[in-house]
Amino acid sequence: MRELEFDIGSILKLSVLDSLMVKSQQNLINRSIFNFVTITRSEGEEEVDVIVKVVERWYIWPVPILQFADRNINAWIEKRDLSRINFGVDLRVDNFRGRMEGLNVILQFGYDVKAELRWSIPYLTDDQVIGMYFDGGVQLNHTIAYQTVDNKEQFFTSTKGYAQQNHYSIVGLTLRPKFNFFHGIQLGFNHLTFQDTVLSLNPDFAYEDTDYNYFSLAYAFKLDFRDYKPYPLKGYYFDVSLGKMGFGFFNKDVNRISANASFDQYIKLYHRWFFAYNVAGQISNNNQQLPYFIKSGLGYHPNNIRGYELYVVDGQQIAIFKSNVKFEILPRTTFQINWIKSTKFRKSFIALYANLFFDMSYVSDVYTEELNPMANQLLYATGVGIDIITYYDLVLRLEYSINKQGYTGFFINFVSPI
Repeated sequence: MRELEFDIGSILKLSVLDSLMVKSQQNLINRSIFNFVTITRSEGEEEVDVIVKVVERWYIWPVPILQFADRNINAWIEKRDLSRINFGVDLRVDNFRGRMEGLNVILQFGYDVKAELRWSIPYLTDDQVIGMYFDGGVQLNHTIAYQTVDNKEQFFTSTKGYAQQNHYSIVGLTLRPKFNFFHGIQLGFNHLTFQDTVLSLNPDFAYEDTDYNYFSLAYAFKLDFRDYKPYPLKGYYFDVSLGKMGFGFFNKDVNRISANASFDQYIKLYHRWFFAYNVAGQISNNNQQLPYFIKSGLGYHPNNIRGYELYVVDGQQIAIFKSNVKFEILPRTTFQINWIKSTKFRKSFIALYANLFFDMSYVSDVYTEELNPMANQLLYATGVGIDIITYYDLVLRLEYSINKQGYTGFFINFVSPI
């Protein structure tokens, strides 16, 4: 009922009600607790009944972890090192306690060891406006990136013990006063230790010690009018965030201030043709060179462009433009898998899109340009791809690209590019 944009007893024109029913359907499907939502109304002269039908998802997923100890699958494919694989289980409860809460318990072994607990509570108050979330755990890495040379991360692998250990905790508050508006503020704490061998490889990795404690504080605002969050075709999205890492309580060289902003727009051009673009940027303080382990730039989440999946461009200021034209090869088509008895899996859908894209970025770096030649120049890439979308928010992207430097490649991704 929180997601419906009308109330029982509302007095509305039928045309207005029809419009609000469409928006309410989008609100419900974007909560990611239903596979299908239909909203219809009965015909009446003075009163109408609104019927909402939903197909619930399966909420409890003991998801096996089989992932790569790299920034993305494409970076792992370049190395083809089977030892750089993590395995374990991520127990996800997507509608914990029936209140749209999210609970994650992660136990990971292999190349990197990780134990983590996440719990998000979107509705703390009766008006369902204020929420809260917690995140905490430990991550132990045998290998860490200690420097960037020729826009490739250089790695140190410890033969005895862990190269880096990170204990972390986060607590956050959320505020959703309207359907499409979101505010969030979070406080985090990290206890980070690493082997002193890293300092001999790169003295700029850290300046004070091999043991760091620091707080971080961040605020985010989001404005979301997308029709379907996992793979939008219409609408727009805007977010802005401000962050402060380090407050001088423990290690004075951890002192980073940053601001990020991003705007996406999705436009239906004609019939089965769609266009989307993204404009994003990041600014951060550059009055002092920060330790390498607080690195930022292009290639680190969430700042990336297609065609440069195998590279990182360290820097303090980032500008990004991404765009693509899509053709709907197969419209969203619903079908039944009759031999599956559960309604949570029997009804499914699939959609298929071809896309032509062009992305570009500029990264300003005032400290390591001699090691980082892709910095301080305009980078761009173009290519073609196929996107496959199905239920449970699954997106598969298969893309071929060529970038400014003439490097070509075939890449696999699992989220919408814009």
